[in-house]
Amino acid sequence: MGKPSKRKNKYTFTMAVQKSDGTVKEHMISQRGMEAAAAIVVVLAVAVICKFVLDWITIKDARKEIVNQTITINDLTDENEALSVLNATLTDKIALLGETVSKKAEVEDALSQKMMENALPTGIPLSDLAPVEEMKEGDPMVVFTASNGIHVVASGTGVVVSVDTDEAYGTRVVLDHGNGCQSLYRNAGTALVKDGQKVGKGYILFTVGKDNHKLGYQIMQNGRFVDPMLFIDREG
Repeated sequence: MGKPSKRKNKYTFTMAVQKSDGTVKEHMISQRGMEAAAAIVVVLAVAVICKFVLDWITIKDARKEIVNQTITINDLTDENEALSVLNATLTDKIALLGETVSKKAEVEDALSQKMMENALPTGIPLSDLAPVEEMKEGDPMVVFTASNGIHVVASGTGVVVSVDTDEAYGTRVVLDHGNGCQSLYRNAGTALVKDGQKVGKGYILFTVGKDNHKLGYQIMQNGRFVDPMLFIDREG
């Protein structure tokens, strides 16, 4: 007994086309052609879908990037505003600091000027007024006759360079004022300073008592004795 044979059905597609003269022409499309056409349609559909999906993903990523960029721009804007405020604050502080530095420089200049003025031996070498006589012989010198209780004082800021014996007056104190000037104080009292001591203008060098009324006062400038009265500021 033989096996039954399977017959595969085949389909044919007929397409009629009417010409301009009224005749009809038929075109036969086989099943294989139909399948090929269907395959092409499926491929095109898949391509269109893939293109749509790709475009959608691209647009989604672009929107996300735009959102991120917008956030970044906003953050940068806020940061720029904060920096602008900080810059304005720093500018004000710099201006204030400049004024402070300028004022400090003015104060330092004034102090420096005052120190230079104080270093000059322009003061009267006594704590109170007293008769004075200019010596006519020898190196320029003035002699004050002070009352009891008056003090012999430094006529300017300086350093004690020597405290030694003086043949005529008993004791001699020499101050160096650091500007080429030295002041010399000759008195019979006990010196209240010692070598190397720094003293300010008006510092007490001797106290006048019953045995030391006389003060011999001299000024040396650049190693030469000069008239002390040229230095004494009689208004100060």
